[in-house]
Amino acid sequence: MIRKYVIGTLSLGVFLAFILAMVLMVQLHRYGIAVDVARLENLQAWSGDDEQRQAQMQRYFEYCIDNHRDPEDKRSPEHIRSLYQCAEEHGSPEIAQVVRQAPNTVKAPAPLRWFW
Repeated sequence: MIRKYVIGTLSLGVFLAFILAMVLMVQLHRYGIAVDVARLENLQAWSGDDEQRQAQMQRYFEYCIDNHRDPEDKRSPEHIRSLYQCAEEHGSPEIAQVVRQAPNTVKAPAPLRWFW
């Protein structure tokens, strides 16, 4: 009799842990999208109507977003570079700062915030 309750309780616990993991994965995905949108909006606000800043931002998108791998890295084709490093190399330190600040402008949803 007790064994039945223990198995039922453990099964319920595993099921609830699975549901929580799924919710966290979906929220993490949505948070990543929100950070990408915030990064784009911050970069657009930073560049404004300044031609030089727009050119820097275009270089950043060409080298860091569209082609995220380092073409000169001969170690492995899977080597992914940091957006921050790429922004400093191909954009400017100001772009790197804007990219770094984007996650701070997005608030994570409640269950994800508890674990993050």
